[in-house]
Amino acid sequence: MSAAPFLSLESVFSADGPLARALSGFEGRPGQVAMSQLIERGFLESAHTVVEAGTGVGKSLAYLVPALRSGKKVVVSTATIALQEQLVKKDIPLVVGALGIPARVELLKGRNHYLCRAKLDRLRTERLVAQSGTMEAMWDWADRTGSGDRGELPFAPPPLEWEALDADADDCVGEFCERFRDCWFFTRRDAAKYADLVVVNHALFFLDVALGGTLLPAYDYVILDEAHQCERWASAALTATLSSAGVNRLMRRLHRHYALPAEYDAEIDHGMRGLAATLARVPGERYPLAANDGAPDALGALQQSFYRLENWLYANWQASLKHPPDNVAEAERRRENALRGLLAHIATIDRTALPKDEAITWVERGERDGRYEINSAPFDVADYLRTTLFARAQSVVLTSATIATGGSFAFLRRSLGVDEAQEYVAPSPFDYRAQARLFIAPGDCNPKEPHFARRVAPLVEEILDVTSGRAFVLFTSYARLHEVYALVRERIPFPVKLQGELPRAHLLDWFRRTNNAVLFATSTFWEGIDVVGDRLSCVIIDRLPFPSPADPLVAARVAAIESAGGHSFEDYMIPSAIVRLKQGFGRLIRTKSDRGLVVLLDGRAVAMRYGASIIAALPPAKRVTDLADVRAFFDVRPVPGAQAIDEERIPDGDARPD
Repeated sequence: MSAAPFLSLESVFSADGPLARALSGFEGRPGQVAMSQLIERGFLESAHTVVEAGTGVGKSLAYLVPALRSGKKVVVSTATIALQEQLVKKDIPLVVGALGIPARVELLKGRNHYLCRAKLDRLRTERLVAQSGTMEAMWDWADRTGSGDRGELPFAPPPLEWEALDADADDCVGEFCERFRDCWFFTRRDAAKYADLVVVNHALFFLDVALGGTLLPAYDYVILDEAHQCERWASAALTATLSSAGVNRLMRRLHRHYALPAEYDAEIDHGMRGLAATLARVPGERYPLAANDGAPDALGALQQSFYRLENWLYANWQASLKHPPDNVAEAERRRENALRGLLAHIATIDRTALPKDEAITWVERGERDGRYEINSAPFDVADYLRTTLFARAQSVVLTSATIATGGSFAFLRRSLGVDEAQEYVAPSPFDYRAQARLFIAPGDCNPKEPHFARRVAPLVEEILDVTSGRAFVLFTSYARLHEVYALVRERIPFPVKLQGELPRAHLLDWFRRTNNAVLFATSTFWEGIDVVGDRLSCVIIDRLPFPSPADPLVAARVAAIESAGGHSFEDYMIPSAIVRLKQGFGRLIRTKSDRGLVVLLDGRAVAMRYGASIIAALPPAKRVTDLADVRAFFDVRPVPGAQAIDEERIPDGDARPD
């Protein structure tokens, strides 16, 4: 990547600069320029940088400009594949074109997102014709695709059918495969080696960190967007899981290549059923494994079954091969994959016996399928990331709209192991006092009280009347969601839907298309949701979103803070709640013409002393205590000429007419 004629960053973002010439309606913002300057300085001085840049600041352009000007290898990681694709298809081409920098850019996903040509060839040979309509559609697509990326498919393939075609590592023999030279996954990975900018998501990035850098090419700088999610994804990458879904997947892979004796299937199936029955003895959807006295014996029996299957496979792998290999090396690699999968399950069971100061192990029951799984993870990723990421990368940028608590980054830095970094909170271009209102329920509305749902149901009904619907009503638990929904559903004169009635994407599509719609949902709708214009004008939140102390992972983190002499409520609970609450404002105020109301039904925010510090850390919306004031607020019409801007057509809020 060669540098374009060098301009100051003030010039790049100026009203007559290259970005303004490339994008009609572009308006540079002081916070955007300052953020870009700080990141560029961090690159030059090999310093880490932490920036909070709320909606409207234009953080994507603020970090892409110095990244593309650096002349170095840069990895940009964001929360979702949708955000990856926005960067690659919209934001990066804009900056590349404006600055005249000939950059090579690659979007890289996890390998199970790509079609495996060898699997496809084998499946077609074995079955001759597709056994379902969706499989037939995938075979047709396979002959046309230019990337092998399942994201091209116009439908979501059934998981088991896609598993039969994906480029999963446990089925891959790498360079020994006859389709290696035209493999979709390895083609993309090789292209990433020579790219200037590699765009990934957090799941892939932190898995690469956990595996010692075996998935991504070596890089100089890292930009972690949506950084408030980094701790969760880092924990997920380091979590070992034992589940019926994982075991079934392992057995299907073994059966694809080996003729296994039926006795081993029966033995492992019996062991999994016994484990499930044992785990069900302790009530609750999520509990520490240590609370189940029978679990060690059930796990030990299952582990012995895995050992027996491993020993048999080690001794009989050649004789049991279903398909003659093309070469000995391929057969050896396939055997290594099979044994590695079995050993991984054995090792996961070993991890459940680790001392509690080394890992937290918990049982979780799936909401949809009701099946149990066991997870084991470090309760703190800070030390791990300190040595594997921040001590090795020349410069890491952490940015998000919601990572500061009360203007401080101490919570984020402590959670992720960032010892030294430049810091900056970019000022928002929005006038929250004029554009937003915050209503907090009276102090006697306490979500811990059994009558809470009946207490707040009339309030929810009145607020929706004031806002004419156009609202998300969000809850931290499914039980409370259904309780309040049942009380108000027949009394709301607006179109209403409940999470679970439709798939998430369909619910959002319904909400965007429906006038005065109301969606009752859980806190999963606090993030990653964009509804343009005034379709969404109110977010109602049932309670202060403190992490649940009953959650085993939370309990372990709290205990660690207390044992180190800290104060878990002030150091962990309150900052976590602030970060989550700030997401609510991000759903509402996305342009200078937006107006919105955030409602907190938890009266503890005004009745308890800690509430003041939480409220003070939120965007400075005007507090209202009388719903008549809210009605007057919504009766005020937007300024003439103001219009809702289509978020899909503008890169990360970087250019909206004002």
